[in-house]
Amino acid sequence: MRKSIRGGWSAGILLLTLILVSRTLLGSSSHWSELYDQGVTFLEEGNPQSAALWFSRANALRPHEPRILLGLATAYFESGRGRLAQQAIEELIALQDVDFPLLMATGRLLARYGRTQQAIQVFTLAQRRAPPTVEGEKSTLYFKRLLAVLYEQSKETERAIENLQALVQSQTNNADNYYRLTLMLAKMGRFSQAAEIAQSAFEKFPRSPQIVLAYALASYFSGHNDKAEDAYHQIIQLEPNSDQPYFALGNFYEDLNRLSDAAEAFEIAVSKDPRNYLNHYMYGVALFRLGRLREAHKALSDALRLNPYHADSYYWLGRIDARQGKNTDALRNFKIAIKLQPNHNSAYYQLGLLYARMGDKKDSQKMFQIQRQLNMKAHEGIVAERMP
Repeated sequence: MRKSIRGGWSAGILLLTLILVSRTLLGSSSHWSELYDQGVTFLEEGNPQSAALWFSRANALRPHEPRILLGLATAYFESGRGRLAQQAIEELIALQDVDFPLLMATGRLLARYGRTQQAIQVFTLAQRRAPPTVEGEKSTLYFKRLLAVLYEQSKETERAIENLQALVQSQTNNADNYYRLTLMLAKMGRFSQAAEIAQSAFEKFPRSPQIVLAYALASYFSGHNDKAEDAYHQIIQLEPNSDQPYFALGNFYEDLNRLSDAAEAFEIAVSKDPRNYLNHYMYGVALFRLGRLREAHKALSDALRLNPYHADSYYWLGRIDARQGKNTDALRNFKIAIKLQPNHNSAYYQLGLLYARMGDKKDSQKMFQIQRQLNMKAHEGIVAERMP
């Protein structure tokens, strides 16, 4: 999934499948399962680009494994590669042996990313494959309500697209309508149509930063990274004194796992607007992933001076402390992150690891249990995350 120009990582999207696709389900260890484990670990750490790489390696050794395909789809969605996510989902639901929990996780993933029609298809299939323990009046009513919500969302989305298409045709000089239509089509997985609208708008409004951004996003979603990169640089030329184009470029490089380029872009964003805590935050995360821990610590500390209530900055400071063996500091930062954001799954996971490293088995298990419960709650909702 893409981040907005001003936004950081979306807090509610990480670890969508960790419960239903738990490592404990894998049975005895094998080479493919070890690769899968690495993918899950990177998802837990908020690094879907690397997760996708490890899931792909696992998939090469064990093709048509539903758990791997769901991991791939999750990683691709989280890193904005919806076209590849769609391919993994289509391969998954074509299999005959996908069990009920995996189908439910797949349906929720699709609903979260706005793929309502396909989510309806998957939930309908899940209802047919539901085990006896979830059948009966309660289950029937649950699916009835679930599908009713999705059908309504689907109708609303189609109406919104139709309205925007009408506005584009009637208000030909309104760039905002082109922008909104491009993003909505991309969110729905209609990438070729989004790219077509974006190309038309780009030719009509070549000096509109908003339209160039839509063109960059549509190019990226449709697999044309070179065009996307050129467009991001064009936005910088249009708004050379703004931090936002550099922030967007940093997000783009982060999605491509070009971490050095991402760090450089975020550093420039910081220099353009040092008052924006998100610039410091994303710069710090990129530096952490590059292993530049001292610089990352400073950047994240700067973010917290500007916004002392930013849970994710405390979380990444905790990651730095844990990596440096500063267990007490790590515990404090993870706990602050949870106090500020009680449903911070990743912080509970890291606390579980940290307590285990310190020999505190009881608290370690407690943290992992809370994380599992939070994941289960996250699976219950159907909230489509919005792109910019």
